[in-house]
Amino acid sequence: MEATSLKHENIDDLEARRISKDWTLEGRNQLRDQILSALPGWYSPLAHFLFPGIFGVATVVVCCLLLRDLRSIELVTIPITLLLSNAIEWRAHKHVLHKRGPGPLAMLFERHTPMHHRLYTYETMEIRDWRELSMVLLPWFGIVSILSLQLPLLGLALLLGFRNVALLFMATSMFYTVMYEWMHMAYHLPKDSFIGRRPLIRWLAEHHARHHDPKLMQRWNMNVTVPLWDWLRGTYYRAPGVFVPTRLRASSSEPARAESR
Repeated sequence: MEATSLKHENIDDLEARRISKDWTLEGRNQLRDQILSALPGWYSPLAHFLFPGIFGVATVVVCCLLLRDLRSIELVTIPITLLLSNAIEWRAHKHVLHKRGPGPLAMLFERHTPMHHRLYTYETMEIRDWRELSMVLLPWFGIVSILSLQLPLLGLALLLGFRNVALLFMATSMFYTVMYEWMHMAYHLPKDSFIGRRPLIRWLAEHHARHHDPKLMQRWNMNVTVPLWDWLRGTYYRAPGVFVPTRLRASSSEPARAESR
């Protein structure tokens, strides 16, 4: 089935399983060729990788330089923002990227479920061409959009006198966004690469690869970075025999609890 024929499908759990029967290796290869041939000649995988990192790190540095008279209590903003970001990541993945929404949200769904998940399944997670970063990373302007959405809230915090809290929130959220991008890319690198062989990456990549199983993708392992919210919401899935780093085995949960509603 071609990508265009997926456009108007109403994908829920049963529909996703039905469509996944058409996600053959030949179909994935055809879709990959179609996507790569449609990329503009000026597209640069290196620039796509570097821009979010440079923008995000620069924002973090600027925010830190603008801090004034920082109090210990204000540092609580950092863990709170990390927890909030993890929850937003889970909810956006589940309810935006895996459910067709109205208007611009539909484009995010189309790019993710029928295309990204069709290209990369549990058995075939590795990119074959660096230009495939166009389907792994957020659009290059994604990190700018995320920052723009925060500006009204940050402006209000500044007006109310919470300057350091606003700056710490912005810095932490930008750090989290860059971490999301780089970790997601790491999961789609060859398993025998230097990054792919790191124990922590192997464990997190397995967690993400399970999400790419068509039978599981609509319900399980929605976190891409750290599966904290998956654990809290009952959507953490780990099949028996899955590799877990020694230091993490004691705290690793067993698979397949019923999903929290």
